[in-house]
Amino acid sequence: MIFLGARFLLSPEIAEAGYGLHFNEQGDYSFHYIKGIRDLFSGIVICFLVLTGQTKALGITLLAGTIIPIADMLIVLSKDYNTIAAAIPHIAAMIVCAIFGAILLFKKPRTKVASTSGFIKLISTVETCNASVMELNILPGEKTPWHYHTLFSETFEIIKGSLEVGKGKAVLQLRQGEVATIKPNEKHYYHNVSEEECIIKVTINPGNENFEKALFILKGLSNDGLASVAGTPRKFKDLAVFVSLSNSRMPGVQKIAEPIFRYVAQAAVKKGYLDNLVNKYYKQ
Repeated sequence: MIFLGARFLLSPEIAEAGYGLHFNEQGDYSFHYIKGIRDLFSGIVICFLVLTGQTKALGITLLAGTIIPIADMLIVLSKDYNTIAAAIPHIAAMIVCAIFGAILLFKKPRTKVASTSGFIKLISTVETCNASVMELNILPGEKTPWHYHTLFSETFEIIKGSLEVGKGKAVLQLRQGEVATIKPNEKHYYHNVSEEECIIKVTINPGNENFEKALFILKGLSNDGLASVAGTPRKFKDLAVFVSLSNSRMPGVQKIAEPIFRYVAQAAVKKGYLDNLVNKYYKQ
């Protein structure tokens, strides 16, 4: 949707042909721009729902959005110069929205298998050492999206269990005793794809107190039932605060969302919300 919206804004005639219509606009692309900005908005909304793990809301949005490709298909087929081939992209979009919307809306949430609560302990803090070192568990299903840090490197050492770690273009399957270091600005993710708890030691170099706070807050929210099975905070405000504190930057098209995350996090700081989270969860 973001691509389609951008195409209507940047290349309106090409977008119009791809849609399946042919008009003589005489250089006036006002309606193309109107459609483009709406497609762009729809894509951004879907991205937010994906990033925040709002499965039910995403399912409802896709199901309701099925009306759009249905209407598009009927408009395209109403033109004498079009055949069924011109409507195929709209038919495909209609099928995708209906099927995946229903799957997301009605699928049952995954249950945790091994451990029901998270833990984290601070081994070495930036207050007394150059590095921040923490030990924590990653429950089955917990994961992060692709992201990167600009201020420090991040090293994962597997103490127990196994962990899938994306590192640049590689996907590593780390097991007990194995180590992976993520350099600054190197995109990465982790995902516990097993059915057993994974315990890791995380080293941040140079140390970063905000990152320490971010991990403690994340585990605290999860233990209070305020995060999804994947470990993503359910409240957008909590997610924005975590992303800001942890110096997590978004690669690719996700960068579009960064200004909104930053704005929400700054507002939370001004209103004292961050201080409440830190007082409740940090080093507790």
